Amino acid sequence: MHALIVDDHAFVCVGLKATLLDGLSDIKVSTASDGAKALDILLNGSIDLAVIDLFMPGGDGGFDFIDTVCQTYPKLPIIVLSASENPAHIRKCLDIGAKGFVTKSAPKEILFTAITKVLAGDRYIPSALLTAQGDGGRGNSDLQASADNVTQLLTERQLEILALISKGLSNKLIARELFLSENTVKVHVSAILRALSLSNRTQAGLVGQKLEILKVAQLSQNGGL
Repeated sequence: MHALIVDDHAFVCVGLKATLLDGLSDIKVSTASDGAKALDILLNGSIDLAVIDLFMPGGDGGFDFIDTVCQTYPKLPIIVLSASENPAHIRKCLDIGAKGFVTKSAPKEILFTAITKVLAGDRYIPSALLTAQGDGGRGNSDLQASADNVTQLLTERQLEILALISKGLSNKLIARELFLSENTVKVHVSAILRALSLSNRTQAGLVGQKLEILKVAQLSQNGGL
C-alpha cells in the first residue's frame, strides 16, 4: 500500500509517517508540504490512501483542495486530519467526499481504525459529529429522529439503503448492490430524508452509523460478540 500524507508542518509529516510505518505492514509513505506537491505525487504515483490536513496556509489548502482531490480521484480513500473538532468542518469534509475525519488530538488507535474502515470501503465518522447537537443547519439540532425510533419510521428496504448510505455508497453503487434502478434508490433516499427530517446524506449516514453502534452494543450485551 502506498499512502500520501499532506501537511504543511514538517514534524507532523515526520511523526505521522513514522506512526504509519510502525503500525502497518507493507506500506510505503510519501509526504507533501503543500497542495501542488500533493497533486504532483497523485498524478505520478499510485496512491492507495491520502491523509490530508484541512487547514494549510496559502491558496492550495482547505475545503477547496480536498474537494479538488475528491473530484479528481473519486475512488481514492481520503482521511482529513485536522486540529478542528468543529462538527460543521467535519460534516463539510464528508459532504465533499472525504471518507473519514480524524482530529490531531485523537490517539493513534483512532487513526488506524479510520484507515481500516476507509480501506474497506466504509466511512469513519468521529464521535464529535455523532454526538453533535447541531450548529445551525436545518434538522441538525437533534437529528430530530433518534436512532432508537428510526426502525419505526422507515421500511425494511429503506433501512437497507440507510445502512449503505452510512458506508458512503453512492446511489449508483446502492442500486447495484440491491439490484434496483438508480431512480428507485433516489426516490427511497428522498423518502428517508423526509421521514427523518434530515437535510442531506451525511446526516442520514450518521443516523445509519448510530443504528449500527446500537446493534453492536445490543449484541455485546446479549453475548453475541
